[in-house]
Amino acid sequence: MEANICLETSQPYYPVPGGRGITAGPMTVPDQRRSMLRIALVPVIVVGLAVLLLGPQADAGSEPVPAVSHVVKAGETLWSIANAHTAPGEDVRRTVALIRAANGMQSGTVRAGATITIPVDEIPGWSRSAGS
Repeated sequence: MEANICLETSQPYYPVPGGRGITAGPMTVPDQRRSMLRIALVPVIVVGLAVLLLGPQADAGSEPVPAVSHVVKAGETLWSIANAHTAPGEDVRRTVALIRAANGMQSGTVRAGATITIPVDEIPGWSRSAGS
């Protein structure tokens, strides 16, 4: 009795160390779950990117904040500038925080000759307790 050995297969052959091979079989449950997860994540990622990129534009149409410009003089600090623009009885720390927010400052350092914006009114979204 002679056995016919067929080396042709309809499925790909993946050799592994040790001389054994694995043929690609039907998709397993974890593979199906991974594929479904990828399909589900694509719209979530697209919506997230859209919100991230278009979100700041939604705020662009909000009301402008009344402000004055101030040119920093030698010897002035952000604290001294904020103190001069803080109403009596108000917290200077809050004014410092408002000035930093209005100018996008990462620190409280100001340089002589720099022009900074000082908000005259409340910045929308700030409450009395937000800066303290």
